[in-house]
Amino acid sequence: MLGVLELKGKALILQVNSKERAARGEALVRKAAGDLLRPPLTTIQTVDQAMRDRDARGGQSNDADEIPPEIARQIMQEHFDRHYRATLDQPIPALGGKTPRQAVRSAAGRKKVVEWLKLLENNSAKAEGTPMAEYDFCWMWEELGVLEERR
Repeated sequence: MLGVLELKGKALILQVNSKERAARGEALVRKAAGDLLRPPLTTIQTVDQAMRDRDARGGQSNDADEIPPEIARQIMQEHFDRHYRATLDQPIPALGGKTPRQAVRSAAGRKKVVEWLKLLENNSAKAEGTPMAEYDFCWMWEELGVLEERR
């Protein structure tokens, strides 16, 4: 895990534990968001400072900055949809370097795609209490033509 990305009010906050991760995270966010974001403001805190800040807040965030859960859930679902829709056309190492759409064309590839989809669903289910745990992969099974193999 690179860090934690949080949308707070009108700010997108990336929390990491090193300069290297901050640079890598900033590059990933810039690539994904393009010109939609202004240049970042950066602050560095020691672990002790971060713990003091958390203790001063009583371990809670400012409710005025919180996104309503239903809106946050919708944003995350849309993000996952875009991510996985693009993934269907990208080479996947677990599929022998083929895209899922290519792999389903052969019996052996089809079997690998089913295993890969099950792995995605199982990993998602393990993310209990997060938007990822609620994500429904059913559309991918349908789109790849392997829904009848879902158990």
